[in-house]
Amino acid sequence: MCGIAGVFGKRAPEAVGRMLRVLAHRGPDDQHVIHGEDYTLGARRLSIIDLDHGRQPLCEDQQRIWGSQNGEIYNFRELREELEKRGGHRFATDGDTEILPHLYREDGLDFPSKLEGMFAISLFDESLHRGILVRDRAGKKPLYYTEHEGCLWYASEIKALLLIPGFERRMNLEAVHHFLSYKNVPSPLTIFEGIKMLPPAHRLVWHRGQAPVVERYWALDWTPFEGPLDEGELAEELIRLLKIGVKRRLVSDVPIGFFLSGGIDSSLSTALAAEVAPGRIKTFTLTYNAESSTPGKDLDLKCAREIAARYGTDHREEQMNFSHFQQEFPAIISHFDEPFGGVVSTYFLARLISQHVKVAISGDGSDELFGSYLSHRMARPVSELVEARRDGREPGDLGHFASGQPREFLERIAESDEHLWRLKLTVFSDQDKLSLYSPDMTEKCATYSSQEHLRRVFSQLSAQDPTNRMLEAEFGTQLPDQVLAFTDRLSMAHSLEIRTAFLDTQVMEFAARIPERFKIRDQDVKMVLKRAARPYLPASAIDRPKEGFVLPVNQWLQGWLFDYAKAALSPDELAHHGLFKATEVNSIMTRFQAGESQLANKILSLLSFQIWYDIYMAQALPVPLGDAARLIVEQSDGQRTLVDYQVASVSVPGVSQPIIAGNPVS
Repeated sequence: MCGIAGVFGKRAPEAVGRMLRVLAHRGPDDQHVIHGEDYTLGARRLSIIDLDHGRQPLCEDQQRIWGSQNGEIYNFRELREELEKRGGHRFATDGDTEILPHLYREDGLDFPSKLEGMFAISLFDESLHRGILVRDRAGKKPLYYTEHEGCLWYASEIKALLLIPGFERRMNLEAVHHFLSYKNVPSPLTIFEGIKMLPPAHRLVWHRGQAPVVERYWALDWTPFEGPLDEGELAEELIRLLKIGVKRRLVSDVPIGFFLSGGIDSSLSTALAAEVAPGRIKTFTLTYNAESSTPGKDLDLKCAREIAARYGTDHREEQMNFSHFQQEFPAIISHFDEPFGGVVSTYFLARLISQHVKVAISGDGSDELFGSYLSHRMARPVSELVEARRDGREPGDLGHFASGQPREFLERIAESDEHLWRLKLTVFSDQDKLSLYSPDMTEKCATYSSQEHLRRVFSQLSAQDPTNRMLEAEFGTQLPDQVLAFTDRLSMAHSLEIRTAFLDTQVMEFAARIPERFKIRDQDVKMVLKRAARPYLPASAIDRPKEGFVLPVNQWLQGWLFDYAKAALSPDELAHHGLFKATEVNSIMTRFQAGESQLANKILSLLSFQIWYDIYMAQALPVPLGDAARLIVEQSDGQRTLVDYQVASVSVPGVSQPIIAGNPVS
């Protein structure tokens, strides 16, 4: 696991070295840069496999192909054995990165199809003067790039690209427009003009003097299995594949921990690992202090303890404390480098777990494959209601949603075009944004439409039934751009790698083709997964409502967080950018206080944007301020060294503290 940065088309070791230093949290164990006439590649290292000899970038000597990666290749040993059988391949390390340039020499641009893992890869072929970037199938690992002065620069995080000599940061208003709807900036857009994210399952090929070519190398097929299907047989095959996926993710030369929330996803991963792991596994359950507790968390703890006892895990319970959330929120936002209004609790969870292990396994991806969210549960009822309206008949009993939403909600939200009703679940509609924007912003955003953006997403789907169509849409958007984004950024903030067996290629390809009747029926979610889990888990972990690990933000907005937001979104603060009408922002705040609780996400999105703007545009983080802060880093060889960081003083209402590469200075 590492952070990578580099440039195709230029020898720039000093610039790449500076870029890597702001990525030190992704790899605190080592930093290394290599360069030639028309390339510079660099990597930060979090030592997990081949601790003593895994420094990268690494070279395939025969044709001088250099490679580096952020992530893990779980099948590298099988690939290495295959390459050695072909002949002509000699390896100097026992790690996973070295196989990449060798595999590329054999298979060319098709090499990503052989990889199983989570990865963002950079290769440079000296003989062809060709640079290649590759991102994993689901989008677990991030990879950003920009063209600047005839060269292509890339990095694991945007903050590194902001240090490119001569790069001028400018806000991308189309990205702002979509962020206000989705809580995140949808890829390949980023909040900065000129910087793009490489989409999941894509590769980029660069040659000097030519526009980079970005193309897909893999796509998930959502067409359903044909013929008669038996739920028991589907569950049996699912367990077989998950066991393979879990076993692959146990590849490590350091201890691995497991998130054990008490829910089905993390609990099943834990149970399967306990069966195949060579020794006793470590599990972690997060508890809340009394001030931050929410309903259902006592049941989380009870279920987790029962599973830990059943499988004899080395179990730890860590109490979460959010008393300093106001001071830490700017640091959290700075890890995204963009405004972000989604879940941020992983930041606190990862900080606790990273004190014990470098690697943890979670249940990410299960919701998007088997169905869980409100949009998934609504897909079939909306389709039936629309069909009944079209036929001029009563739709019958459509039931109540597991979220507590009544029939009237369904009637109000239903639309014949699926992208239109899904749009109603976003934070700000296009019409809302017209009311929010200043006249100047309205003019500049006249051609942008989140409705059209979502229409294009749904127009490209291959799934046939309503539930799987919604799952497919969100698997390609919300999963990589929001769920996997907060998992990666907020765990790597504390140098913790998170893996998940649910995003194993074979598991994804199998789950996507399971018809909706085996996923959600009468608002019972993840049915086939629950069937698969019953031999391994107690009923209390399977048949309970989904809780999720979230912060009690709505509760906070009734008190101190509202005051914080009101100060941050004051007319004087909004005037710094002039994008929003202060009167409309104040109206949203006032209506929320008057009881319109559904406006909470609007307030949080506006707060997130304002804090991002203060840090990245008004104060321009990251900026080098000499030796104002240094971090002692212990290298893999036991030596300790001082590493300079980029430091900035962040000032937002109610908060004033320095931030180092996204982390608050204690």
